[in-house]
Amino acid sequence: MSSQRPPASRPSAQRSAWVQLYQARQIHADLIESRPPGRPPSPIPRRKVGLTLSQGEITELDAWQERLSTLLGRKLSTGETVGILTRICTARVGRVEEAGPFGSLEDLVERMIGES
Repeated sequence: MSSQRPPASRPSAQRSAWVQLYQARQIHADLIESRPPGRPPSPIPRRKVGLTLSQGEITELDAWQERLSTLLGRKLSTGETVGILTRICTARVGRVEEAGPFGSLEDLVERMIGES
């Protein structure tokens, strides 16, 4: 069994539900000592998709996968990495969109990376 992790700095009531989902998956994984090979069953419906990415995009995705895996303390799949990044971007867009709709892709990018 793994050691206990320090409590998060934010109370769980304030954390996003999807963050709690990924943390719960880790707790569940910590309790399992061994399992048969292959992907464990998941209560979340999944859909397999094919992507064509440039080498630069793959490199960026690999860097995010490593960064998020370190934060969660377990190896993430590429799909999980994309899912987390998608949810982060959706939350950020919701936050900056309060100032009004985006007029262009350039406007979206500037507001996503320019505001705190």
